[in-house]
This record gives sequence, structure tokens and C-alpha cells, in this order.
Amino acid sequence: MRRILNIPPDTHNYLIPLLLNNALPFLDDGYKRSARFVFSCIQSDSSLVRSVAKHGIFEGRCNSVIGKNDAFLCSHFCWQLVNFVYSKTDLSNSGFLSYFYNQVSETEWCEAELLKDVLSTRDDESELMFADGSGLELTKRA
Repeated sequence: MRRILNIPPDTHNYLIPLLLNNALPFLDDGYKRSARFVFSCIQSDSSLVRSVAKHGIFEGRCNSVIGKNDAFLCSHFCWQLVNFVYSKTDLSNSGFLSYFYNQVSETEWCEAELLKDVLSTRDDESELMFADGSGLELTKRA
């Protein structure tokens, strides 16, 4: 993403999802996919898949791959296991984005907004405006 956005390679990882609209951090996107997979197994039309998934979660817990995965997801996103298993957890993109955005500090938001302004000015998309109403004038090279 750094290459696509043409930003320095040492730009902090937490800023990249904030620069993109409606994007999750790479790991959270993987966790979202994993949660949806586990949920699809729990809600499967196949009784065999359903029973194996529920057995792994409720009986196997830490001895089962699906049980470990579910325990990690519930811990990471602060979900109740019962709510997740019985589909009372929001697995929509907006639910995951809301969780992510709630974790972002005010300082991180300010840094991301400043970087967006600098990038748009660099790309000649807008003028950089300061709080006192003054702006940064761009000059074109011949």
C-alpha cells in the first residue's frame, strides 16, 4: 500500500488504514475472514459440518483448531462466545470498521488527517489550509 500511495517506506502501519477509506488493518481483515468462516461452519446446511464446528468450539476448546480460533477472535474483538455462536454478533464490514475506529486515538486521527492533507497537496488535488485560514500556495515547475 505504501508503494501505491507513494508514501515513505517508514510510514507507520497504523496510519495506512486511516488513509484509505473503509479499510481495515491487514490482520483485522484476516480476522474478519476467519470469523465469517467459523460462523459459516456453525450455520452450515450440513449437520456434520455444524456438529463438528460446535463440538470444536464447546467441547474441544483449546484442543481444537476451530475452538482456539474462536476463542482468539472472541478475545480480540471483545465478543461473548455465546453471542458469536448464536449469531448475535455483527460480522458486517461496518461492525469491524466500528471496532477498529474505536481503537484509534485522537492523536492517530490527527496524524492521519495531516498526512492526507500533505498527500493531496503533493498530488495537487487541493490546497493545504491552516487553522488561521491561511493556505499553502503551490507553484508549478516549468
